[in-house]
Amino acid sequence: MIEISGSHDGVYLDFFAGSGTTAQAVLDLNQQDNGNRKFILVQLPEPTAREDYPTIADITKERVRRVIKKLNDEDAGKLDLDADNKQDRGFRVFKLDESNFKPWNADVSHDTAALKEQLDIHVEHIREGRAADDILYELLLKSGYPLTTPVETLTLAGQTVHSVADGALFICLERELTLELIRAMADLKPERVVCLDEGFAGNDQLKANAVQIFRTKGITSFKTV
Repeated sequence: MIEISGSHDGVYLDFFAGSGTTAQAVLDLNQQDNGNRKFILVQLPEPTAREDYPTIADITKERVRRVIKKLNDEDAGKLDLDADNKQDRGFRVFKLDESNFKPWNADVSHDTAALKEQLDIHVEHIREGRAADDILYELLLKSGYPLTTPVETLTLAGQTVHSVADGALFICLERELTLELIRAMADLKPERVVCLDEGFAGNDQLKANAVQIFRTKGITSFKTV
């Protein structure tokens, strides 16, 4: 079916991925004709009653991993495979979950005790156990970028900055921001910058300086979350 579609760089969506048959078909056909097809698999985590693969989604992911390993091993054995024909077979897995950020309940504004509790909760407003990638991709979506947007990790002033869409957006998840880092980001002149509010650690002067530094470089969209 994929071959009949005639596209060498299409995107194939399977809403009922099962064990990942569509992914294997796409990967195998790409190897045969050096295509650049992509796949999107959707699978509910239906229980399997197995300890090694508790859900069908776990089986899906494992099959894709094994197919990629098999194809990569086959390519490694080909002496005439040049760099131009080497295929990128990486894939990402996303799970639908609640936000990484605790929601603010506006309904308690007239209840002093409840409002105080809300304020205490939001001193640390990022949910426990969330990894940097979890936060990164949520901010990516909230900034209007698709999950397939290229993200490059930069090291500026000794700290990590994520450059989205060839530098159009900088996302910095550092918990201890410095003036040197702010200046380093500003010098690269992204269109937008997003940082964790926690990174300023109550340092209002540093945040005010950041606003001015970005503004002098023509960066008018600077937000903290």
